Amino acid sequence: MKILNLLRKEYARVVYSSDYIYGLPSVGDHQTFDIMRFKKIRDKLVEEKLLTRKNILRPYLCKYEELRLVHTDEYLRKLQNPQYVSNILKLDAVNLFYESILEYYRAVTGGTLLATAYALKNNLPTFNLGGGYHHAHPDKAEGFCLVNDIAIAIEKFRQLQRAERFMVIDLDYHQGNGTLLYFKDDADVFTFSMHGDTWVEIDRPHNLDILLPHACDDATYMTILERELPPVLEAFNPQVVFYVAGSDVYEKDAIGDMKLTRQGILERNLFVYRLVRDRRIPLIVLAGGGYGKDSWEVYYDFIAYCLKNKR
Repeated sequence: MKILNLLRKEYARVVYSSDYIYGLPSVGDHQTFDIMRFKKIRDKLVEEKLLTRKNILRPYLCKYEELRLVHTDEYLRKLQNPQYVSNILKLDAVNLFYESILEYYRAVTGGTLLATAYALKNNLPTFNLGGGYHHAHPDKAEGFCLVNDIAIAIEKFRQLQRAERFMVIDLDYHQGNGTLLYFKDDADVFTFSMHGDTWVEIDRPHNLDILLPHACDDATYMTILERELPPVLEAFNPQVVFYVAGSDVYEKDAIGDMKLTRQGILERNLFVYRLVRDRRIPLIVLAGGGYGKDSWEVYYDFIAYCLKNKR
């Protein structure tokens, strides 16, 4: 069995750090966020022998010069203020510990950067067990997102001349307004978004923004996705795809109001995965939102399938 595991072909890679468990405190309005979510996924993958600890890609803390590719110096100074962080995250009380929350976001952003580097070098789908903080703006936090890891990754690898055309497929329940606004005048970044709420209205040629109906179910969701995404991907022809695979569209989610089943979300994820991989485009997958005790299982299903199957 050990020999077979060693010889098993690698179809995807996973990025994770123990720093991820020092996530958002489960107090105040954030009590629905399971801070052990990412560790649960890692542990289950190891338990099921789909992943060994030594094969996990371990990120570094994102450097401040990398944060500055997108975020202003003034804003980064604010993030080191416990009062500011407490207000943004809607915590019950101010605690000096909260100044270290920036380290959590630096770790997860480092994970997105590592996933991007690996996907570009090896053209294997690469999953960050965190990431997808798409509400953060250059000069302010929003929606519990302090750092926009997607925008930072795009700017870094464009600066390194590793790619020119980037696509963000954002299927989180919430519209990725921070990413959308940041790239609103950038013809080389296309944002495709299907969501249950709209935070900002933008009319631009390199964006497709779809507001889904209340209580959207599996069949309705897939009908829209299968109709809208393929022609956009074909026309824009990106060199890199970031997929925000939010699990907050789950019918058991503690915040969202959609009615997608666990199997329906796996079907959604595999549709995106196959569509991108059939074109041999490097794919970086980010966890996005997901709230409540069952949210981790949805992202686990996706990663587990991709570790076992080429398609």
